[in-house]
Amino acid sequence: MRDVLETLERWAEAGTRVATATVVATERSAPREPGAVLAVDADGNVAGSVTGGCVEPAVYGEAREVLAGKGPRLKTYGIADEEAFEVGLPCGGTVHIFVDALDPALVAPLADAVRNERPIALETRISGDEIGAKRLVGPDDGGPAAELLASGETGIVETPEGQLFVSSFAPRPNLYVFGAVDHAAALAEIGGFLGYRVTVCDARARFVTEERFPDVDDLVVEWPDRFLAGAPVDERTAICILTHDHKFDVPALKVALETPAGYIGAMGSRRTNADRAERLRAEGVTEEELARIHAPIGLRIGSRSPQEVAVAIAAEIVQVMRAAKPKAEQVLAR
Repeated sequence: MRDVLETLERWAEAGTRVATATVVATERSAPREPGAVLAVDADGNVAGSVTGGCVEPAVYGEAREVLAGKGPRLKTYGIADEEAFEVGLPCGGTVHIFVDALDPALVAPLADAVRNERPIALETRISGDEIGAKRLVGPDDGGPAAELLASGETGIVETPEGQLFVSSFAPRPNLYVFGAVDHAAALAEIGGFLGYRVTVCDARARFVTEERFPDVDDLVVEWPDRFLAGAPVDERTAICILTHDHKFDVPALKVALETPAGYIGAMGSRRTNADRAERLRAEGVTEEELARIHAPIGLRIGSRSPQEVAVAIAAEIVQVMRAAKPKAEQVLAR
């Protein structure tokens, strides 16, 4: 829904009636994940996507029926579904899409929270007597939606009254880049593109400038280990150490390994990494802890330029983070 929030705000402010179609669950291969939204206004304008095109015409028709006054509905499109055969889901998977009317009163507070990176979840009943009922949930409100929000997860929750779909909008995860080098500038740019809040940190003030890093969220002049010791880190955090200088990276890696960061990577040749590993062992770091470090950093794709190296690192971050969060299978009421 993040992709269409600005459009929904504009339509809500104009008093335009809107129907939304939301992916609430997928099975096997599917183009979009739960939480993806296609919105249709009363004039037939469309924003967003639920499958990248393969079932959009059918979903558009369902949205138009909702706008005509018909009730909310849960639709399934997939390889074993006769209707899906007509509209086509060539990826071979199954998507479950909930279509209902947008509550305009929820749009502004939701957009404001997302814009200011305050955690918030949109809870929608997709079955039961109150199907279509919605409310916004914060981290202190309790209940299953707040629990999903705490982990940044989006999915279906079973309740005695029926199924709830919880779409979580957690603040951007942090990407900490240590070492104000050319590779850091390229990595910071692609990190922002992937949706991270990017911080570049280096103890050498002359290199940590807005001219060199115009697009990052935070520039910090500090020794990496000192900064990291006080920085917020959770399982969604990626830590990239590009200093390849033992006096910077060994202390920083030691601190990084004490955190729950989902990704820790360090730049350097194989010889540099082997030497660094020995220094970390001397500091009391265990083999299990050393195994958390991705070094040499990045996937092996033959990258050479800073931009190519940034792509390799970003790809490895995605690979590691996705592997750490196996996709939960959602079971829908029939």
